[in-house]
Amino acid sequence: MSDNPMKKNEFPGWAPKSVISEWEEKLKEIDYWNRKFPMLEHETDEADLLYRILTYSEMKKVWERLPKYDIKPALFSSMIRCSDSFLDMKPYNLTPKDYREWIKEVRSTALKLRELIKHSEYDRIFQERYITKRQKCMIGSAIEHSMKVLSPDVDIEEHKKVKPPYELWPDLMPTLLTDALLEIANLDSDTNIGFAGMKARNTVKLDKPNHPNAKRSFFIKSLTQMMREHTGKPLREIVTITTATVFDNPSITERQIIRTAP
Repeated sequence: MSDNPMKKNEFPGWAPKSVISEWEEKLKEIDYWNRKFPMLEHETDEADLLYRILTYSEMKKVWERLPKYDIKPALFSSMIRCSDSFLDMKPYNLTPKDYREWIKEVRSTALKLRELIKHSEYDRIFQERYITKRQKCMIGSAIEHSMKVLSPDVDIEEHKKVKPPYELWPDLMPTLLTDALLEIANLDSDTNIGFAGMKARNTVKLDKPNHPNAKRSFFIKSLTQMMREHTGKPLREIVTITTATVFDNPSITERQIIRTAP
């Protein structure tokens, strides 16, 4: 991490306060782990990244242009960190061709496993675990509800009219495993699986995931994709300056950005 322990009021005037706060929180987190495990060397990459985008002079132009596209500093900071999270593991480091083959293998394996476990006890594993956990929670809720009658502030007759909280809980019984496997077998991509009803963002694929500059290529493609999704434009200059800052390489040109993310 940088040796310069800058304070909040020593950052450039154009540095967004919300991102400065993120940097300060990250420093607190690093300091906590340093005190807890002083013998270990802790990661400071994220704090270093935040420091660079807050202090490199070229970033002034980026932060000043973002409001024009309705991109708040905290959102842009999140975009940068997401784009910097290249995972060198399957399926994230697969080429587009290898990814398609992986999807085929996943779908065929799901169907094979579905046939193997159909009508067996394995099929109910999600439901069994759910029921066991729900029963424990219900017992705890019932005991807590019953113990309230011991409080001098509780009217026993009125308390009898009140339903225990667990009776109002929705029943979220999971599907059978065979049904889940069939759904997997019918999906065209793992990006079709979202979170809490939201569809996942398309995963960036690299033609050369083992290239020495794979992490940088992933960053460029990912940030360009997010710019397009948010504004409808690739915002080449913003991506170029940000990439040069994140990778501490001022020689990166807009032509390189376009070549990497057409």
